[in-house]
Amino acid sequence: MTKQIKTTLLVLSMLCSTMAYALDTVYVPQPRSHLDIGHHYHVSLLEKALEHGANGRAVPRIVTSLHMAEARAFHELTKGEKIDVYWFGTDATKEQSLRAIKIPTSRGLIGYRTFIIHKDLAVQFEQVVNLAQLRNYTACQGAHWPDVQILKAAKLPVVANAMYENIFKRVHAKRCDYFPRPYHDGYNEVRVRNSQYPDLRHYQKIILHYPFAVYFFTPKHKPELAQWIEDGLEKMIDNGELISHMQNHLLTGHIFPLRVEPGTRYILIDNPILPADTDWKNTRYWFQPSEFGFDR
Repeated sequence: MTKQIKTTLLVLSMLCSTMAYALDTVYVPQPRSHLDIGHHYHVSLLEKALEHGANGRAVPRIVTSLHMAEARAFHELTKGEKIDVYWFGTDATKEQSLRAIKIPTSRGLIGYRTFIIHKDLAVQFEQVVNLAQLRNYTACQGAHWPDVQILKAAKLPVVANAMYENIFKRVHAKRCDYFPRPYHDGYNEVRVRNSQYPDLRHYQKIILHYPFAVYFFTPKHKPELAQWIEDGLEKMIDNGELISHMQNHLLTGHIFPLRVEPGTRYILIDNPILPADTDWKNTRYWFQPSEFGFDR
């Protein structure tokens, strides 16, 4: 058998293997709470990515399995038994332990942080213009979120809570001063909890930025699924469907067109847990500070 024939047969075998990969069901965790709009955003984005990357295959059904905190979701995804896909804020540990699809699910918006605060603190935050002054206030964050390490590395005081809903309770009770939220999250999170926590406010005149992204992750032993999702997301970028998804979803639609209020202060800090090869200045995948009107 000639070398050319062997090569042809190998290529055909690889193509057949890719086309033969089929999946009936993809399992993801349940929402963190009944108010978790971000869960719907990611499940619907995942569904579209699977449709766009199907390449003639039947699109699997997405099913929620169990309720689990992020630490457990990471553990279960590593095993790949109870869940097949989840979306995490990325860091080096996750990228080493899991298969990361390195396409930010919201173009890096998660790294542009506005604040949820108690209304009584609004006047004090008006005086904050730089990182040194922000260090006088204590942030609330999720106990297992990478943000805790990022904020502490910038010498920003942080208190952590394992339960997502309890963080809003802490801010409302003034047990911490601010809850840094992704640019698209704060508005909706305050709005849907208005009756429960009427004194919470979405404070937008400080943008705390650290390069950061949410990626879809799969177990390492399911590379075909990861490639399927990646192919679908790339096609969605090419045909404009990813940005359309953002513009039309309740989680992110209200931020368009991108803008900030006059007098908004921009504070940039490092993200020491972001893998060194992350190209966060790549405009194909990431929003840039200049798109918000900052001269950076």
